[in-house]
Amino acid sequence: MRNYYFVVPSLPPLALHERPEITFEKLMARLEINLSKQDLEKTIVLRRFVDIYNIRALLMEEPVDPRGNLNEKELDEALLVHAVLPDYVFDFLDQFEKVTDKIRNFHGLLARFFNEEIPKQKGFLRNYLIFEREWRLVLLALRAKQLNRDVSKELQFEDSTDPIVAHILAQKDSEIYEPPSEYAEIKELIASCYADPWAEHRAFAEYRFRKIAELAEDRLFTIDQILCYMAQLMIIESTFELDIERGNMIVETFTSG
Repeated sequence: MRNYYFVVPSLPPLALHERPEITFEKLMARLEINLSKQDLEKTIVLRRFVDIYNIRALLMEEPVDPRGNLNEKELDEALLVHAVLPDYVFDFLDQFEKVTDKIRNFHGLLARFFNEEIPKQKGFLRNYLIFEREWRLVLLALRAKQLNRDVSKELQFEDSTDPIVAHILAQKDSEIYEPPSEYAEIKELIASCYADPWAEHRAFAEYRFRKIAELAEDRLFTIDQILCYMAQLMIIESTFELDIERGNMIVETFTSG
């Protein structure tokens, strides 16, 4: 594994509730100059996670997250000509003719992304994708219980033999869902932030920020630490963007009465 003794120390420290000294755009410009071709490919996979969510945003005619590999125009063209993105994206979307069906079944595309990408990766990137997949599944299970939904239907695109999925399905008829011990904190977060979506968002941002840092412990000066930095910076920028949106909503409420 290549070491980046200059690049890593040059990155300004990150704190979740402090505006970062570097933007994600500037970070990527720096990395494109300093990383090897092989390690740049890893940053593409990490940002592809954003591209997948941006597909849903594009279908819903909402703004796309600029931290993906493709901007809105590039993503639109890629979906039109079936290029740039992995084949599994088009294979899944082509199953549905109507845009509403593509949106309704978006979680299936997310499942395909994780199922395809995780086995190909190693180190931090593999563990990061596993974490992002599993905490979302645990949250889905908890939400299904809250809303009295059939969790087996919610997991229709998942492999029922997968350990985390099997754990959820084993409790589908129980009144409550108890997550695996490593994700027990998620249930506590939801309980502590009940009926306050903003507080819940902040709590999950803090949770993810901390857990992602743990995945890169003892990996100094490596691509793993750089990928961790990327993931954490995306969380910080997203949180500050929502701060602005929430502030604008409050101001609008005051001015409109």
